[in-house]
Amino acid sequence: MVTGLLAGVALSGCAAEPAAELTVLGSWTGEEEVEFIRVLDKFEAASGIRTRYQGHRDVSQVLQVGIERGRPPDVAILPRLNDLQRYVNAGHLAPLTGAFTTDPAAAPQLIKLTRKIGSDGNPVGGELAYAVTIATHLKSVVWYDPAELAKFGQTPPRTWEEMVNQTQRLAAGQQVPWCLGMSAPPVSGWPGTDWIEDILLHDAGQVAYEQWTRGDLPWTAPAMKDAWETWGSLLRVSAGETARASLYTKFQVAGTGLFPGTEASAKRGCHLDHQGSFVIRDYREYLDELPSPTDSASPAPSFTFFPTPPPAGKTDNSSLQEVSDDVAAMFRDTEPARKLMSYLASEQAQTARRAETEDVAFSRRTPTAEYPDPVTKAVAARLHTGTMCWDGADLLPAAMATAFERAVLVYLEAPERLDVLLTELEAVRGKLSKAEWMDLQCVPTA
Repeated sequence: MVTGLLAGVALSGCAAEPAAELTVLGSWTGEEEVEFIRVLDKFEAASGIRTRYQGHRDVSQVLQVGIERGRPPDVAILPRLNDLQRYVNAGHLAPLTGAFTTDPAAAPQLIKLTRKIGSDGNPVGGELAYAVTIATHLKSVVWYDPAELAKFGQTPPRTWEEMVNQTQRLAAGQQVPWCLGMSAPPVSGWPGTDWIEDILLHDAGQVAYEQWTRGDLPWTAPAMKDAWETWGSLLRVSAGETARASLYTKFQVAGTGLFPGTEASAKRGCHLDHQGSFVIRDYREYLDELPSPTDSASPAPSFTFFPTPPPAGKTDNSSLQEVSDDVAAMFRDTEPARKLMSYLASEQAQTARRAETEDVAFSRRTPTAEYPDPVTKAVAARLHTGTMCWDGADLLPAAMATAFERAVLVYLEAPERLDVLLTELEAVRGKLSKAEWMDLQCVPTA
């Protein structure tokens, strides 16, 4: 499959008129691929430059092979930010230039990095823009069905302690509090890393979180161990069954437990789902498949969210939000490629992508008022509030992120091994050079 994709990528380098065609590599397949191609079609119509999109779930593997063979795509959509640092260090990425890089409106979408060399990560030159964010996903959120939660006399919690009490009350009523799915090949475990990162951010705070993402906070530090134990206590992993079942449950499927199935049932599969804003697409599709309710007195299933709450004594951390970005980077420095990057950073492209995805591709430059749906409007509002911190696992070196994901899976199976797992993760950290870590600090939204 990789060979087949590279054959397509090679066309951009061998064509008689490379300026007339661009190859774009990304992780979107299926419906998401169709949506993104429609956005590229608008670029083609305006520029006359043909684009060829290649979709593959393991973008990093395909891209690395293309680079090694001297046939990278013109532009690639990267799901992991740390890949940017690696390619910048190796000189594979061209810095972005042009008027759009100095446009204040585009500033929130630009990812700026410094090239690093040597084991100490010595900087080479200044900080330059190397990527454009084309979609942002809010991760510090918990989803629920308002009507279902109201049945148990519960409202969205404002503190972590309130959420723990809510969890315990649901469990005491023979309900499954949390939807939990860790299966996401080829990177299973990341839903769990999201949890731990979110807890660390809201408990230890921004400074400790940034120390961890740049490799300066040991995995054996008390703040890190507390984050794992806090997560385990909330999910009651020592009880075993729910946590172990999650190892084989796909994260998209887990969230469907928020809603009643096709057969009437007084007991739902689960009541709370900690998942990124991209899950809105899955919720909508599942609700569309449900039969119309026969009881007009019962509210139709729906969903909304509340922000991840901080501990009661640390309410100042409530404005901190974990996010992840899909970013575009330029691997062939040509005029057509620069035009595409400029387009992807534009309001026109953001508007087109939002329309194609029915508002689930969020942009930090799009005003909240432009989202018509109450749920997507609320997500957009959060992206314009407080301080945003990037997904920690996305910032970690690849070897570190992989070890983190695997440790999450082992922890759910055997929580008593936590100290051993943290020691093993610390050993991985010790083998990585400083150049492999990113220093991408949290940013205020205003």
